[in-house]
Amino acid sequence: MTTLFTRRRLGLVAALFLSMLAATSLLSSCATLNALAGLNRIQFKLNEVRSVRLAGIDLSNKHRVTDFGLMDAASLLSAFRSGRFPLTFTLNVLAKNPNKPNGASLNALQVTDLPWRLLLNGKETISGNIAAPVAVPPGGSTEVIPLEVSMDLKQFFADKGYDEIVELALALSGQGGVSQVQLKATPEMGTPIGRIRYPGELTIVSTQFSN
Repeated sequence: MTTLFTRRRLGLVAALFLSMLAATSLLSSCATLNALAGLNRIQFKLNEVRSVRLAGIDLSNKHRVTDFGLMDAASLLSAFRSGRFPLTFTLNVLAKNPNKPNGASLNALQVTDLPWRLLLNGKETISGNIAAPVAVPPGGSTEVIPLEVSMDLKQFFADKGYDEIVELALALSGQGGVSQVQLKATPEMGTPIGRIRYPGELTIVSTQFSN
């Protein structure tokens, strides 16, 4: 009789413990969902274009076609006539986590995936992605995501002449050159409870943050 009573009592204690555990888990889940509902997405903006090279020639301090010396001008013209006019540059994208730092783990966000399409002077060109996740700390500070861009200008601007294409590259290299660029991207944000893909494609520009 005593053994049966003891078993029933142990069973009651176990059931009570499981009920409390379930309630705690439910409250934790609700708290997580509430925190997630108030979570702002990472914002993006184009920052600057750096290290612009056309056919291997550095375009720093060049503003017009006539600024090139004889050797560089000859190399550029030879590359143009060869049918390939390679342009390389680094496009720095700013990522901002607008969430306030409050010690909550949900504020720890990453850009885990950033498939992008590049528009140059309004024309769609190449596509790419980031090589590794980028952590973006909370508090409104920004993190730089460098994108290494390489394309053949003759492929995308075959209807333009030599001077027009060189001037396009020079505009990209000059002050405010980032205004020549748009980025179409569908970011994925990593959170402690999983990854969240943005619901639609963003147009990332230099004038304002996009989210």
